[in-house]
Amino acid sequence: MRSPYLHPHRLADVLALLQVLALDEHAHRSLDGLTTELQAKPRSGLDWGSVASEHPEFFRVTPIGTHRVSMVARHVAPEVEGRTPPLAPATLDSLMRAAIEMHDRQVRRAGRWKELLPLWTAVITGIFSLTAVFLAIYVKALAKP
Repeated sequence: MRSPYLHPHRLADVLALLQVLALDEHAHRSLDGLTTELQAKPRSGLDWGSVASEHPEFFRVTPIGTHRVSMVARHVAPEVEGRTPPLAPATLDSLMRAAIEMHDRQVRRAGRWKELLPLWTAVITGIFSLTAVFLAIYVKALAKP
């Protein structure tokens, strides 16, 4: 399964969504509202809902309704006068750092095979060399009367 953070431009889209949903006075946003607020569609997905749904560690996306996208952190924050207030800048900073760390970890994990490439090259070369030696010995043995 491919990691959602490995999509090109995904980290930028996640950070943009975090900022809008954390700092806006409204905890829930519509897909059109997000496109208007961010002045563009996401570069790593079909729409902001699809980007958010691939990152349940930060976002909630309800299947029905107008205002479908929200942040998990805003739902666990205490309500003030019946509303969920915007997140504190320090909380947003922590969430953004967490997204960057997850992205970096997944990029490193995806590139791990590159570290093993020289080893696999040596193993395959060794197998072919041994096969050639055994084949030469076998042919030589067949040639003797």
